[in-house]
Amino acid sequence: MLELPLSGIKKIEEIAKSSNEYISLSQGAVRLGGIPQQIKAFVQEQLETDKTDYYESCWGIKPLREKIVAMAAQRYGANLELNQVIATHGCVGGLSLLFLALVEPGDEIIIPEPSYPAYTLLTQASRSNPVFVSLFADQNDVRGTLDIEKIKKATTNKTKMIMIANPANPLGMVVPLKTLQELLSWCEQKGIYLVIDEAYRDYAFTPEYESVIPLMPHSQWLICASTFSKNMAMSGWRIGYLLVPQKIAKALACMQDATLNCLNNTAQYAALFALEHPELSEQLYRVVLHNRDVTMNMLQPLIKENIIQVQKPDGGLFVFMKTDQHDATDLCMSILYKAKVSLVPGASFGSSGAPFLRLCYARDTEILQEGLQRLIKFFI
Repeated sequence: MLELPLSGIKKIEEIAKSSNEYISLSQGAVRLGGIPQQIKAFVQEQLETDKTDYYESCWGIKPLREKIVAMAAQRYGANLELNQVIATHGCVGGLSLLFLALVEPGDEIIIPEPSYPAYTLLTQASRSNPVFVSLFADQNDVRGTLDIEKIKKATTNKTKMIMIANPANPLGMVVPLKTLQELLSWCEQKGIYLVIDEAYRDYAFTPEYESVIPLMPHSQWLICASTFSKNMAMSGWRIGYLLVPQKIAKALACMQDATLNCLNNTAQYAALFALEHPELSEQLYRVVLHNRDVTMNMLQPLIKENIIQVQKPDGGLFVFMKTDQHDATDLCMSILYKAKVSLVPGASFGSSGAPFLRLCYARDTEILQEGLQRLIKFFI
């Protein structure tokens, strides 16, 4: 029997949810008062009909997929075919389809780390082998950089996929499009799938960030995953999508038919409405950006005392704080039980993240400030 460990994020969050005395700055959910009310009102209207009541296509509802195609054209100038779009059970559901349909036991998956734990867990679930490439140049690095040469050296004739989040979780690093284009060219020569997880696309804080969507019509080896969990605070509704080469699209849709039959139709209509109202995402973006700056300002006492080192994130929902611990897991638990603030130990994201703690600032600002005050009081 295959047994997978529960991710460190979920372990911490279970404790944080056990009592109101805890402030959760751990799990990467956008908690800013819930899903925008306009989306909920639209969904209520749909529930008065039978539009959401029956089985739908394993590809996802056609209006949503058509809207994603239109968004790709209008926002990115990318002309995609409808069958290149597959609605999925969140971003993780989409990644799961890739591993189920494309990966064979013994294949190798290159994972630049620190990285989202699901990449490693899905690799283990598919009985393939993770190959980790550190994003840090040395032990003093807290920023991280995607070094293509290190990735090239890690590839073998068993390499099936390379998994990259951009903006990155947990580092908040942004990989320039030019770098990803160079890596994609290498992947195309070697017949390796390059999977770019753009879950945090709408929380990029630097003009250096560019989506890979414009590259999609020109490559048979590029896959882009995205979600509505972050940009619309819909993490509990489990809806995302894959943009894929046509050569693998049918296999992925059939795999979704085999595993899920079809998706949650109510969530799909909510996602459709969200795409039609990008101003709602913009509102959440402004709060998250403000919270990032609040966090960096409030952490200054800990930074000045050399208690932590932090690189201001260029995107995403997190600060990744380096401590003086070889492994900050015990420190994380001490903060949890003494300060009643939940963070995530960096070891959950790979061995190079062990000295770090991850803090999510996508919270109501007052709750975030209270959590940060408790954290500062714990150390000083």
